[in-house]
Amino acid sequence: MDQRYYFAFLIIVGALGVRVAMHFFDKGRIKDEVESRLGRVVSITWNPFGRGWFFEKGERHYAVTYVDRSGQTLTTACKTSLFTGVYWAEGPQVSEPPPRIMSRHLCAQCGYSIQFGWRACPNCGKATEFA
Repeated sequence: MDQRYYFAFLIIVGALGVRVAMHFFDKGRIKDEVESRLGRVVSITWNPFGRGWFFEKGERHYAVTYVDRSGQTLTTACKTSLFTGVYWAEGPQVSEPPPRIMSRHLCAQCGYSIQFGWRACPNCGKATEFA
């Protein structure tokens, strides 16, 4: 009779040990994801009843607070598991740099839109001063 209780105790301790190990693997995976986008993690907390928890099997939910590369502190939710990676609930909140937009110049004679590298207006032939 004592061996049966001992065996059940080992199974419970083993399951708890696996869950604790997975927690640390998840935190490392989330930290790598934030740092790959030039952010810095402030805190990662387990959120067992996070958004969408009811129908998920084998995925764990976390509340993540981090500072993005612009210096803004953000708090968002994510879910992760051993094989699926990190999925952000609200999408990645890390700010991206604004796209480079070439300023448009207008021809002084006809008003045609001229790109920066052109030496003359293709519409009227007037030479540009910035080429």
